[in-house]
Amino acid sequence: MTVELRAATPDDAPAIKRLFDEHALAAFGEVALSEEEIRSWFAMPNIWIQLAERDGQVVGYLDITSEESGHLSVDARTLVPDVAPVLLEAAERRGREIAAAPILRGTVQGHEPVLRQALERAGWAPIRQFFQMRIELDGELPEPAWPDGLTPRSAERGEEERVYEAHMDSFADHWDFRRQPFEVWRAYSTNAHRYDPSLWWLVEDGDELAAISLNGWDFSGDPQSGWIQVLGVRPQWRKRGLGTALLLHSFRDFRERGATKVGLGVDAENTTGALRLYERAGMRQVRRSELYEKVP
Repeated sequence: MTVELRAATPDDAPAIKRLFDEHALAAFGEVALSEEEIRSWFAMPNIWIQLAERDGQVVGYLDITSEESGHLSVDARTLVPDVAPVLLEAAERRGREIAAAPILRGTVQGHEPVLRQALERAGWAPIRQFFQMRIELDGELPEPAWPDGLTPRSAERGEEERVYEAHMDSFADHWDFRRQPFEVWRAYSTNAHRYDPSLWWLVEDGDELAAISLNGWDFSGDPQSGWIQVLGVRPQWRKRGLGTALLLHSFRDFRERGATKVGLGVDAENTTGALRLYERAGMRQVRRSELYEKVP
């Protein structure tokens, strides 16, 4: 039967969640996204969301987001082999509508059974690996050792622009970094249903913001699963143990709030030593993702 694409709406969130749940269980064995998280995507800037249907049933999902670096992020999900090429062809068509020579990038997660083969057949190439790290909070957690008398405090509403500047500075030397406009950053970082400034930890040195840990609850909606979205130390404060102290502090704070585990994502080829820091703190790799690229 013919596969048809149509624009998705927030009313499609339950159907999208069912598809994502099936895909996540096949790829890495656990559900990853709540319906509330999916609904929030429709308010995000620069996103184009499509559903693939066959005989009235949702069989595939596709979204494309324009990034500051100039590339287009592609998220395609399906467990039906002949639907994957339809999604990728649509992504390439949309890319050419947006730019004369678009750079398309899409992620394959875990043991995903369909998309990797479809990407490679369509001429996409793997360019980078990322890990999801996790710690179970069932063991002893060391007390953070704060350097130079520095201590953390929770953020307050109204400090977002200051935190944004610290985030941009902390990641300026990371792979493929491009500075986001503040309004775009705020749309993603203060997503209404997940934003809780009491979970954002800031370390100040005098009047300057030295390091940040921007935390929230997991995208799955699991009330016992914490997520560290951003852990950043500005260059002039590095190599003093601030990153480790903030990480351990975040673990302990989450546990006090009822969490049993905490996760985060990391570039497998990160040059700042982040992966080693997480491993030393007791985190382990639970999922591997590969980033694929194509210039159609």
